[in-house]
Amino acid sequence: MKRRGFVFTLDAILALLLVTIFVVSISQINPNAQVYSTYMRSQSKYVAEDTLTMFRTLPLRELVPPEKLEEWISDGTLNTTLVTPDMSPIDIVATYWATAPVFPDANLKHKAEVIMGYVLNNTLTDYNYELMINNYTSPYLRKTGANYSTASDVTPATLLLSGYAYNQTPRGYMARAFLNNLGSKENTYTARGGYIYARTDNQDDAVIIKYIIPADAIPKDAEIQEINWFLEPARVGSNYEVYLNGQLIWSGYVDNNEKLVDTNPSGGLELIENFKPGETNVFEVRVYKSGYDGGEKGAQYIKIKYTTSIPSTLKFNDKFYFEDVTAKHGITAWKYLFIPGKLNALSIQIAVGNVSAQTPVSLSFMFNEEIPIPLSAPCQYNATTMTKVCYWDNTTIATALENAGYNYTHISSRYTTIIVRAGYENTEYVPNIHLIGNESFVYADYTPGVLLTSYTIDITEPINQYTASLCDASDVDDPSSWCRDVTWTFEIPYGTTPLWVKFQFPWYYLDTSSEKTPTQEIEITNDYIGSQYIYQHPPNPFIYALARIGYTRNTFDSQFRLLNNALIPGENKVHISLGKDTDENGDEYGYWIQPQNGDGELTYVIQGFAGYGNVFPELLRSGCSGYNITYYWTGDSSPHYVTAGDAPYCDITAQDLLDGMERYAVDDAIIRLFRNLGGDGTQTNPILIKLPPTVNVVFVSMGNIPGLFKPITITLRIWRED
Repeated sequence: MKRRGFVFTLDAILALLLVTIFVVSISQINPNAQVYSTYMRSQSKYVAEDTLTMFRTLPLRELVPPEKLEEWISDGTLNTTLVTPDMSPIDIVATYWATAPVFPDANLKHKAEVIMGYVLNNTLTDYNYELMINNYTSPYLRKTGANYSTASDVTPATLLLSGYAYNQTPRGYMARAFLNNLGSKENTYTARGGYIYARTDNQDDAVIIKYIIPADAIPKDAEIQEINWFLEPARVGSNYEVYLNGQLIWSGYVDNNEKLVDTNPSGGLELIENFKPGETNVFEVRVYKSGYDGGEKGAQYIKIKYTTSIPSTLKFNDKFYFEDVTAKHGITAWKYLFIPGKLNALSIQIAVGNVSAQTPVSLSFMFNEEIPIPLSAPCQYNATTMTKVCYWDNTTIATALENAGYNYTHISSRYTTIIVRAGYENTEYVPNIHLIGNESFVYADYTPGVLLTSYTIDITEPINQYTASLCDASDVDDPSSWCRDVTWTFEIPYGTTPLWVKFQFPWYYLDTSSEKTPTQEIEITNDYIGSQYIYQHPPNPFIYALARIGYTRNTFDSQFRLLNNALIPGENKVHISLGKDTDENGDEYGYWIQPQNGDGELTYVIQGFAGYGNVFPELLRSGCSGYNITYYWTGDSSPHYVTAGDAPYCDITAQDLLDGMERYAVDDAIIRLFRNLGGDGTQTNPILIKLPPTVNVVFVSMGNIPGLFKPITITLRIWRED
């Protein structure tokens, strides 16, 4: 049996009636030259380009269910004499378009629009679209009801398909590659908690908070390398019990914060032993401080480092659940919500158990002050289960924010704070009041601006490098660890697409009776944008709980103007500057964060495919039917091996491929694929993932086959109604 992993192909297609036809193409995505002023247009541009790239790269059989392929083969839509399901949709369209004049009775252009219409409709479900092939379009190639002529914000991307002139000898060879198997990648999953508290008179009143990790968060094949569990009590000097899946892990007294670390799969804290990849896992804390509030303050997190063979573990969730909280007295829960794109609509549901119909449940957004959100309709109460469910729809939320001077732009591509209060602060509930986590959530409709395919590989890695100064806090333990000027520096690998960064840290706000608030500034820097503020107080609203910072590749500056390329490959920096002063009474006020106990992470994606490259004089090296390639990846310093083609293999290194990519089509394709994987496979520039040793690269020569068609232009236009 041949071992298959990533595939290099040179497409040769024999036509009927002694006509030999070669269809080969070079793709060049040309983004629209117009500079768009809105975030939505910017995001749509990436989606349009990514969609064409996917249709140019992925085989049709990976975009269409088997039963549809069988139907098309049976009724002739897929003419298997000319095309196969292993070709990409655009390759099929180009072949049909080129051969249509030769076989006028085969109705090939109509078959092409049927195929493209199907994959467009199943891919761009949230967009209106229109596809044009050499200025031709039809109802099959546009979304039902869509009208390009009346649309306002339309984003096009163009693909140029070119072939050889009729009866000319090909100038050489071309190759493409894609990855459909993965040996191993290192990744990180982080669950971040909110500011959650309730009154605790004694240990019997402990607040119970459950952080639920869904079953699809960590792949079943994951090998857990490390679990960090950072605890931060709502009140200094609290008592803790912590559990994982019902097993007691640790108990003790926590002053400011505590980090539990487990790197031993057969000892230590037994976090790794009790964690079950591919299943729902429940991390639980029971916290109290007698006579004060019990709970956690918002810097707590659970970080799980693991390896997996699953390429894509990234999901753009539309539901963001609250923690599950049980308490003796009324509950307050601050949720820090990160929207990884342009927010279009928002709704919120809160379910509370063990209460009466009259028990209050409220919702607000926190900027420099709380903005209460009125209910969209009366809450529903079930007397049998003693459960109250309240709902706030998009219109209600958007109107309340607008009346306060805010809109969804203010909470797009960054963190925002949502506050839920359930019950009365000083009322004792028997049985304990319960904020039901799996029934309490934020539903967000947003545009992420990146298209995920079966070849998209996501990686999340920590950001640890920082410098700090002005570490001068007062009235707090370890004052030199609390700082007002912190800069994080991180590198984004070349050949990757950055998605977002997130930071979380303990915060300390020394307040006075004065209305004055300390300055707060967040500045980001890279070689494309220079230095830009994404937040600046004043004039931006003061952030009371500055526990989180996050932003996406394309975000907004401090004046909420579109800021493209806020994250780029290469060096990036985030600088936080916080103020300290005295009020009119001479009392000191200020703001500090604790970077040594903070947490930062970067998420980016790499594409496990490489489209067609240039034309080269030779397919591969003389005397070789295949390659045995020595390459390196970032996970270790040892050489690794992957084969290409069939025996006899020539032993070569990634450096040899790099040196030969100007002459050999296969060398060029492998290096382009490696670069999409974050490096070139050499020891000095390793790729970001490990390929399995059994993977095989298959390639085919195109031979001296004449071409038949002139260049074809395919343009995809997409837009949204709003």
